[in-house]
Amino acid sequence: MKIKPSLLSVINTIALLSLALFFLYTYYGKVNPDVVYVDNIKVFSSFNMSKDLDRTHQKNLQKQKKTVDSIIAILQDSDKNNPNDELQRRFVFENNKLKEMGEYFTNNVSQQVWSRINSYIEEYGTQNNYTLIMGTQGNGNIMYAQKELDVTQNFIEFANKKYEGE
Repeated sequence: MKIKPSLLSVINTIALLSLALFFLYTYYGKVNPDVVYVDNIKVFSSFNMSKDLDRTHQKNLQKQKKTVDSIIAILQDSDKNNPNDELQRRFVFENNKLKEMGEYFTNNVSQQVWSRINSYIEEYGTQNNYTLIMGTQGNGNIMYAQKELDVTQNFIEFANKKYEGE
């Protein structure tokens, strides 16, 4: 008869330990989640490298736009009965150059920025023991997530410090 109470004690002890482990796992799982997300649009626009390259690119674009605008002004003032073919060719050339500059920033410079951001994301994830960092762009790829899982601001601070050499 002594066997039954001790077997019951062992079962109760195991049940209590299991329950305690479950609560500990649940608690620590919420403190440091394995899966988090960042807002890609905020990350890109707040990343200092993006801002620096954008400022440089905007200066170059404005300079080219002034060139195109000055050619347009000359063409508008010129004799409409006697068009200046050389000036029109120059306008087409300079206007195409302006478009190419815009496309270059959109494609190549953005690619450089995203490449740097992605390397920082990997480092940030490793340092914080994240299993997965997802990116959202507001277009439905993440339909819902708890605000505690949004590490956008923390990542922006991390990335800008890395970029500035800190």
